[in-house]
Amino acid sequence: MTDKASNAKVSLEQVLSAREQRARRQQAWLFQSEHTVVSVTLVWPGEVKDTDLARRVMAAANQALGEVFRTHQWTVCRHQILQPVSGPEALWSVSAPAWMIKHVTAHLEDNHPLGRLWDIDVLCPKKGLLKRNAIQQPMRSCFICHEPAHVCSRARRHSQAELARIIEELTDDYFACQM
Repeated sequence: MTDKASNAKVSLEQVLSAREQRARRQQAWLFQSEHTVVSVTLVWPGEVKDTDLARRVMAAANQALGEVFRTHQWTVCRHQILQPVSGPEALWSVSAPAWMIKHVTAHLEDNHPLGRLWDIDVLCPKKGLLKRNAIQQPMRSCFICHEPAHVCSRARRHSQAELARIIEELTDDYFACQM
């Protein structure tokens, strides 16, 4: 890993391999500690996933999660940030009930200015991945047309240029206010 983003194009095979490696890491963390595991990736369309901007968006996600965990006085047992060519990732091991963590992470995804760019998965040591419907939360909507996000994604309803423009607007607005 380097300090600078690779800005390299990634293939579908690399993205799928990264997903498999992430799943193995998640399972290892669950096995090692019996604590809830929080896995963070980005909703980052396009062939280039490891950019300086993507890393800034992930840093904001980590900051927001850390603040939420401190606010709730949940113990963070372990935290790891990874910067693979397939895009930034973070893992957290937190000593708190998975359903409670899922509530606050769903709230972050829905309400933080950059939350729509975060994909925060919560894994329960006993039940595995918690979906939004397990906590009576609706599925995520597309940040362009507000239809179910998975429908737009599978149908490739929006162009890369349109998605990039929306992401640029979101991030420009957010980071301009942070200075």
